[in-house]
Amino acid sequence: MGFKSFITKKALQMKGVSAEQADKIAKQLDENPEIVESLKTLENNKEVKDLFEKITKEIEEKKKGGLGEQYAAVLVMGKYKAEIMKHREALAPLMGLMQK
Repeated sequence: MGFKSFITKKALQMKGVSAEQADKIAKQLDENPEIVESLKTLENNKEVKDLFEKITKEIEEKKKGGLGEQYAAVLVMGKYKAEIMKHREALAPLMGLMQK
């Protein structure tokens, strides 16, 4: 594992991603540099960025209210399903990383 992959893995773990999932994502990013470019484009999409900031904030609020992280995420993501689907093409690289 190169330094870049190591840093990516540790950053993901700091954000709450499991070590196993972080390792898979870091490996995919290392093997597919075009995904990184797709993610940079996604980061520059203000509408998507605002949506995910809103989702993250609501998940955190539900967690503080006593819900487990996965349950809170399912509830909030369900609430924003239509908006997420609206951006599905832009989100495809990210979703691909999360599912593998």
